[in-house]
Amino acid sequence: MSPTLEQLQGLRAITLWQPWAGLIAHKFKQIETRSWSTDYRGIILIHSAKRPVYPSELEPFSEYVSNFDFVQDLGKIVAIAKLTDCVLMTDEFIEQQSELEKLCGNWQPGRYAWQLSQIQKIDPIPCPGKQGLWIPPKELIAKLILDQLI
Repeated sequence: MSPTLEQLQGLRAITLWQPWAGLIAHKFKQIETRSWSTDYRGIILIHSAKRPVYPSELEPFSEYVSNFDFVQDLGKIVAIAKLTDCVLMTDEFIEQQSELEKLCGNWQPGRYAWQLSQIQKIDPIPCPGKQGLWIPPKELIAKLILDQLI
């Protein structure tokens, strides 16, 4: 991704429940739907919450996730992406999305679509998560730089 030092200092992460974090890591999901907007643009780490994965949550995605072990990735950074835009959802915008993308989020007018690009799945890195957009520990950022992942 070759970020600048300024981008690395402002780097953010977001914690998502599984299977949604994994769906992003595997590029099935390229839009994260949220009830709130953000002005942040740039590199974002996708963190998988420690919350258990319930079989009923996997069912709608069974044809896409049958080979994934989401339990193993709990409480870890699983992907790096670039957050490129945050769009207020309208009926027209929602209609333009693929059926798979609509299956992977909460698509209602008035919510926000966080558009992700340059998604890169990584070997999971243990890390505590937080709510909202959060600043990852400096040690984690250093590891990602040393591993040439960012």
